[in-house]
Amino acid sequence: VEVMEQNRQKHTSSPKIDQMLSSQPHDYEANAVQASTSMEKPGETDSSVINEIRNMKRELQDKIQLVGTDVTTIKMNLDSLKTDVAYLGNRIGETENRVSQLEDENVQLAQVTSELKNKVAQLEARMQYQENYSRRNNLRIKGVPEHIDKEKSVTECVKDILRTLLPNEEDLNQIVIKRAHRIPTALKKDRQLIPFGPRHILVRFLRFSEREKIRLRARDLGTFNWIGNKDDFFPDFTKEVQDKRNKFTEVRRMCRAKELKYTLQYPAALKKLKR
Repeated sequence: VEVMEQNRQKHTSSPKIDQMLSSQPHDYEANAVQASTSMEKPGETDSSVINEIRNMKRELQDKIQLVGTDVTTIKMNLDSLKTDVAYLGNRIGETENRVSQLEDENVQLAQVTSELKNKVAQLEARMQYQENYSRRNNLRIKGVPEHIDKEKSVTECVKDILRTLLPNEEDLNQIVIKRAHRIPTALKKDRQLIPFGPRHILVRFLRFSEREKIRLRARDLGTFNWIGNKDDFFPDFTKEVQDKRNKFTEVRRMCRAKELKYTLQYPAALKKLKR
């Protein structure tokens, strides 16, 4: 019995758990060596176990140091990211302020642009009115053949037309024609002028009343023929006004077919006349 008790004590000579926990840190290595020695196979020396433990401890310390270095690097990167985020926040704030300022300026520019458009429209209307007013003494005659003015001047042709239009007018000689000419042809094809029908004759009278007398006389006649050709008389307007008035061409044709009296007022207003 004494021998068996001695053998049990010999084999249970490793430190207890409470003794290992209560031991000092510097005794942990010795305790670990002692515990490992009791578990080693026969033939292994204590020094090899201690060296292996020391190597494991050294590797663990290296890894811990590497982890610490990585943590330090991560902290530095986080600080850099915080700085960049703060800088971006400031830039975003400045950008928002600039965008808000640009939006306000855009609203002001839109108002200024609208005012300028209105002024330009008013100026264009005034310019159109002044240009048409400068043409108020002009009269266009359509349908006069081209070969007529080769034998004599355009002014003489216009005088002959007026004599036919106003045969009983005693003061016909008092009508003063400042100038008369064919309008230039603007249509071109292969660098050649191709007129479509006879060109209009543009006549400028000295007084507006003389022009109106001739125009109203031609309108009252309805159809006027001179040397076998139908001639039409109408005022001289700018292209913009003439384009507006041309939109009533079909309506005017229908009015004439139904014998309805009408007048086309300046700039482009069709008005029915009372019978």
